[in-house]
Amino acid sequence: MTVAMVLIFTTCITAGIGFTFHTGLVMKTEERFFAGWVLGIVAFTLSGLVCTRLFSFSGAAVTIAALVVLTASIPGWRLGAAQGHGEIKDLRHRLAEPLGSGKNPILLAALLIPVWVLIGRMFYFAYQTGTDGGIQVGHLASFSDWQAHLTYTASFAFADNTALNLPLAAGNNIGYHAGINYFAALLIPAGATLPGALQVSGAFTLMAFPGVMYSVGMRVFNRQAVALLGTALFLFFGGWGFIEFFRDLSDRGTDALSSLPRTYTRLPDIPDLDAQTWWNTNPIVLENPIVGHFFPQRPTMIGFPIVLLVFGWLWTAWSDIENHGANRNRTILFCGVLVGLTPFFNLFAFGVPVAFVGLWWIGTRFRTEWLYFLVPATALALPVVAFLQPPSSALEYPYDWVEHIRNPGGLPENLGTASRVGHWITFWFRNLGFFLPLLVAAQLTRGVLPKRLTVALAPVWLFFFVPNGIKPHPWNGNNTHYFIFVLLLGALPIAALLVHTVRKMPISLLAIVPLCFTLMASGFIDVLATNDQATSPWPLTAMDSAAVAVGKWARTTETDAVFVIELGWAPGQASPHQHPVPALSGRQVLVGNDGWVFDLGIEDWAVRKDHSRIILEAGTGYQELIDTYDVDYLVIGPNTRTPNWDPNIAFWEEAADVVYRHAGWTVYEV
Repeated sequence: MTVAMVLIFTTCITAGIGFTFHTGLVMKTEERFFAGWVLGIVAFTLSGLVCTRLFSFSGAAVTIAALVVLTASIPGWRLGAAQGHGEIKDLRHRLAEPLGSGKNPILLAALLIPVWVLIGRMFYFAYQTGTDGGIQVGHLASFSDWQAHLTYTASFAFADNTALNLPLAAGNNIGYHAGINYFAALLIPAGATLPGALQVSGAFTLMAFPGVMYSVGMRVFNRQAVALLGTALFLFFGGWGFIEFFRDLSDRGTDALSSLPRTYTRLPDIPDLDAQTWWNTNPIVLENPIVGHFFPQRPTMIGFPIVLLVFGWLWTAWSDIENHGANRNRTILFCGVLVGLTPFFNLFAFGVPVAFVGLWWIGTRFRTEWLYFLVPATALALPVVAFLQPPSSALEYPYDWVEHIRNPGGLPENLGTASRVGHWITFWFRNLGFFLPLLVAAQLTRGVLPKRLTVALAPVWLFFFVPNGIKPHPWNGNNTHYFIFVLLLGALPIAALLVHTVRKMPISLLAIVPLCFTLMASGFIDVLATNDQATSPWPLTAMDSAAVAVGKWARTTETDAVFVIELGWAPGQASPHQHPVPALSGRQVLVGNDGWVFDLGIEDWAVRKDHSRIILEAGTGYQELIDTYDVDYLVIGPNTRTPNWDPNIAFWEEAADVVYRHAGWTVYEV
């Protein structure tokens, strides 16, 4: 952490707080602080995107971006000066209240401090420097998904990719909501290393989320117990994998605690077919939100808090009888503008609120107030959404998502309707436990939710049922990006139900405590595992010092250079997603890791892979392919030869210039 990075973070929070005054809403101090934290990151990143585009990616451009966003926040600070004094006075008054009053915000610290410690340690262990100078990883997510995030971040910071090209398939638009990675890249001129930029930016961003969700819970339900419990339910949610944990504990004793053999919110393996039952043939694939979404799917760190803030503010604008006319419209307009700016950070944070508000607009017989949201949201977002759209559509329907997840090799032909329905029910019970029945009860039990809120939340069920029957992404596992919003928007209502039940019948606490255990035990175990390398289910593996060296050397090449890299996978060989050239230099490659390129809808990914093979083998037509893709360099690493890949090293030694050679890595300029 450098002084410049601290100044950037301070700028984000300061400017963001100023922007919150434009909502026209009265807020508690903690809500304004955490909301400003998130808004400031968005504003600074967008300012940085513009400034680095105008002035190149440099420390000067980052400084200008910070000054621009601070200046832009001044009108908000002026607008809310008097209001801010009143909110601080209210904070002092609430701090003097007894802890049991439900008003003292000190109890928020009981949630924030342990969660912040867990988040900080999780990101600290994400990357470490090995004894040989290589990069080691501590988690499965940073071993796999984060190599793509490294590539995007490196392309911004080291390849001057301000035009948002796709480094993983040269010649395409980025096709990925990489705003959080652009934010990480802006920290590199401030002194962060490339891995460190992902770690620090992730920790700083994610630490705002618990405060945001708590604040929204207080705004909507006005009960501290609901806000605290709902936030904990979401952060530590997990399915019934904890049963497998107790089995491991029974089989291995305390050794299971010192070295967890697996994760418990992701158990995809199907047991032996001879032991099939409805229970043990239904995998657990909905991972804990921290381990499976916030950490590997970095855009959610911005998207989830924005969705919560927008829903909380729209609820106030629509329900508060004192917040009417121009002031209510101002709030709705602010939310529309904010959502319109989110696609670059998280496409789902745009699509989910627009879907909800669109249905509210129809349901309220096209009330004009909702147009203050829908018009700016769509007008601002559509150009970015169009830019990020994949070259080909992957929409597939009708689609039995559960059966395809259960049987990835193909659906059994003799599976009857009763068995299919039974597996569907059991699958979701293993993954969600009592969450869905509790959400139904929260929406139907009188006195738990205001009637207007019950109606407003009804569209959340679309994000459960529709992804069960439609596959909008090439990889069906990405349907979890829709299911997760059921958890995000349902956790607080469920907390309201549980708190309401205890208040009405205190004896029910005897049932509610174990019920909460079933909802959070698996997630809590998995989050703890990310905080201890000794119990991490993924061993420390990564790029050694030689791979790091070639990746850093690639930064010295032309920023628009195109590389062809090997795509085989053999023992001791860097797998495609760990290749140091794209991951550490951000330079464009003809094609990168299959999964990432395929999942972005790049239609010719398989063709590109075959063309990479032809070029490396100097096969028929290799020169035409080099010209077609404007290839500059070929990279051949150690242990490259596999049954599917056999680069013609002898040919390239004669036909091309060797521009880099070290520890088994050779780069040819063609």
